[in-house]
Amino acid sequence: MIIRVENTEGVTGWGECSALNRPTYSGEWARGAFDLLASLDLGTLAEPARLRTTAPMAAAGVEMAATDVDLRSRRQSLADRLGVDRQWVPAGVAVGLAAIDELIPRVDQLVGAGFGRIKLKIEPGHDVTEVRAIQRRHPELELHLDANGSYPPEGLRTMIALAELGIDVIEQPFHPEDVVSSQTLVDAGVCVVGDESVVTLDDARRLHHLGALTAISLKPARVGGLVAARVIHDWAIANGVGLTAGGMLECGLGRHALAAFAGLDGFTLTGDLSPARRWLAADPWPDLEFVRSGAGAGAIAIPSGPGIAPDPDLDLLERFTIARTELSR
Repeated sequence: MIIRVENTEGVTGWGECSALNRPTYSGEWARGAFDLLASLDLGTLAEPARLRTTAPMAAAGVEMAATDVDLRSRRQSLADRLGVDRQWVPAGVAVGLAAIDELIPRVDQLVGAGFGRIKLKIEPGHDVTEVRAIQRRHPELELHLDANGSYPPEGLRTMIALAELGIDVIEQPFHPEDVVSSQTLVDAGVCVVGDESVVTLDDARRLHHLGALTAISLKPARVGGLVAARVIHDWAIANGVGLTAGGMLECGLGRHALAAFAGLDGFTLTGDLSPARRWLAADPWPDLEFVRSGAGAGAIAIPSGPGIAPDPDLDLLERFTIARTELSR
């Protein structure tokens, strides 16, 4: 879902709500977010912070559009607004569950394309064998794992076995409420990254206090936008908690916002920063610039133009639009 905002001076800004087309990853989904925002008045939409507790992804999209308008009015990039002075950030890519005969060619292709870090999705029954196969073929590869909370407490043995294979970063190994297993894994020296378990700053504080995480997969879309994400980022730096930039299946618009945000100093682990063309055959927004060779090998260029992203292809956007609504004063 895309939000377009035009101010009284005629400057246009764009925002993307990253909710999926079904309420699987979270309780929000694209059509639901569309219907919610269409039902609100402009006064409520002008204060996206009021939406964060109930609809963080919708709030993040509205905030992005408002930020884009302001940045374009000032001819300022998002990276400049955030205080980012880097030009590149390491590229990273996630690989979904698949049988070995499908998984290995997929990893081969990504390594050949220049990705030096891959995050492999795992679940019970699809873990140790797959990791060993990838490590044998690509021993130089930085391999992280993501379980999406799929392991029960007895899966701790599998996590320890994976750590013994040299895996030192595992994202959301256990259900968000299984704090004890995460504590044990942290105590074993594994970098446990909280994802679904961290939706607010209070979540981060609680899990850090309990010793149940080492780092956070910080997704601005999930926590309610760039402002809320920056608060968590700054808290993480102050408390020695690592960060990795987490993404959704955004188009080029959301990817540009994530690339700028990932340039902040708190991101100590390579995140899920890859071009949108990995999952979109056509995109109204220009894609991220991926560098495969030279000094910036396996890296994403941090956007430097005014606003969050370049202008979209309006004809292509119109072609893909299935519903719209307009609010005006």
